[in-house]
Amino acid sequence: MNRATKGRNRLKDFLILFVIIGVIALVIWGAISIFSSRPVTAVSASKLPCPYSDTVKAFGSYVLYYDGVSIHCMTETGSVRWSFQIGSNAGYDCTDSIIAVWSGSTIYILDQNGNSSYNDNLGESIQFARAGKQYVAAVIGDTTAPRLVVKDHMGSHMDEESEAYTDLIILDVGFYGAKGEYMWTLALDVFSTAANHLFNTFEVGKMNTGEVSLGEPIPYEVIYENSLLRVINTRKMLTFTDRGAEDTAASVLVYGWQLMDYEVPERGSAYLLFAPTSQATSMFDIRELRLISGSLDKRYSLPSTCIGATVWNKTVYAVSATELLRAGQNDLRFSTYELPLDAEVTRLIGTLSSGRIIVACGSDVYTLTLPHSISNIK
Repeated sequence: MNRATKGRNRLKDFLILFVIIGVIALVIWGAISIFSSRPVTAVSASKLPCPYSDTVKAFGSYVLYYDGVSIHCMTETGSVRWSFQIGSNAGYDCTDSIIAVWSGSTIYILDQNGNSSYNDNLGESIQFARAGKQYVAAVIGDTTAPRLVVKDHMGSHMDEESEAYTDLIILDVGFYGAKGEYMWTLALDVFSTAANHLFNTFEVGKMNTGEVSLGEPIPYEVIYENSLLRVINTRKMLTFTDRGAEDTAASVLVYGWQLMDYEVPERGSAYLLFAPTSQATSMFDIRELRLISGSLDKRYSLPSTCIGATVWNKTVYAVSATELLRAGQNDLRFSTYELPLDAEVTRLIGTLSSGRIIVACGSDVYTLTLPHSISNIK
C-alpha cells in the first residue's frame, strides 16, 4: 500500500470517528434535554423549621414566618435565608419582593434579602399596612377616625388622607397599575341607617379617581386584571375600570361561593377559583370547585373531600388529608397523587411562585411540589 492510499484510509478513519463522536454527543444531549425538561409527576415534601401559625406566608418563591420576636425568610426546602428582629405584637404584609412590617406605631420596609430601607415611628398606633410595587400604605389612628399614610420604599412621604375617612372604618388597602401607581381602599360606614361599603380609587400623590357605594354585601377581595379591578363580595364579582367606573354588564353572580385562590398571568384573563361557601368554612369538606376566567365558568366535582384548593400555572389543585388532586381544562377527571407525609394534612397555607404549596400537618409545616399538568386550563 502506497503512502497516498494510507493517508486516505487514515483520513477516512478520522471522519468515521468524528461522526461516531458526534452521534454519541447528540444522543447524550437529547437524553439530558428529555430528563431535565420532563414534568414533575410525583409529589415531594420538605419540612420547614417553624411551627404552624397564621404568620406563615408565601413570599414569592420563599416562605416567611414571624415567631413573636423576629421575621424569618426560608427557602422552599427549609433553609433560613435571613432573620430580622422586630419585637412583639408585630404584623406584616408582603408582595413577592417587598415586606411591610409594623409594631405599635413603628413601620419597617424590608426588601427580599431582609435589608431595611426605611423604619420610623408614625406617631399613632398602626392598624395595618399593605405593600405594593412602589409604595407602602399604613392605616393609623382610631378605628372610626383613621388616617391613611403612603410612603415609597425609601420612606419618602407620598400621600396622606384623613378627612375622607371620618366616621368610616378602613377595611383594606391595595395598589394596582403597571407600576403600582394607583391605590384602592375598601371602607365601611357603620353610622348610616344600613351598613354601607365604599370603594375608592386614587392615583398616589395626585387625586381621588373614583368613589362607589357597594351597599351591604361584604367585599373581601380586590384583584387587578388587565386594567380592570375585580371587587368580590358575598353576592357578586363587580368589575371597575382602573379609574373606578363600574362596568355593570361584566358583573358575575357568585352568591354561595367563596374565593379560595386566584392567579393573574402576565397576559390574558385571571383564573379565579371558588368553593361553595358552606363547604369552604368547614374543614375537610370541600367537594366542589368553580373556576372563572374570562368567558370560562367551569365546575369541578372532587373525587374526595378536600381541605383547600389553589390554582397555579393555569392548573387546578386540591388537597385532601392524604392526597393531592390535579386537573386541567382538557382533563376528564382529576389525577390523584399520594402525599409523602407521615401525618395527615390539616391546612393549605399558600402557594409559592416556584410551584410548591405550603401545608400544615398539625403543628408541622411542609412544602409540597405540584405535579405539572399535561393539559392546562386554557
